[in-house]
Amino acid sequence: MPPVDERRLALWRALSELFLDTEPDGTAFDYIARVVLESGYLPMQVKQVLWAELFPVLAGNLRSVAGEWAGWSDDWLLAHIKPVTQLARVGGRGGVAREIRRCWQAVATRLPPDFG
Repeated sequence: MPPVDERRLALWRALSELFLDTEPDGTAFDYIARVVLESGYLPMQVKQVLWAELFPVLAGNLRSVAGEWAGWSDDWLLAHIKPVTQLARVGGRGGVAREIRRCWQAVATRLPPDFG
């Protein structure tokens, strides 16, 4: 498996905020959008990171009665999230996926039009 570079880790760190047991606000969406742009990843790559790398591991936090609300350490992210090197299905099903799509749309409104 290829090593995780700092840009990808920063993207994991930012996008993982969408999976915290908190209600993200404009400040959080602004931060995530800034990191997405600074990452240099293409729109489809960012969506792959969100849906194929983070969603399978972190979605359960939003289903938990007492989910994580403070965030995950870099060490935790590096131990549990694996980079996907092939195109994978983007999106998910159920209430958690709907919430992540809603939050992503809030982030996307802060990005250039081709990122939506």
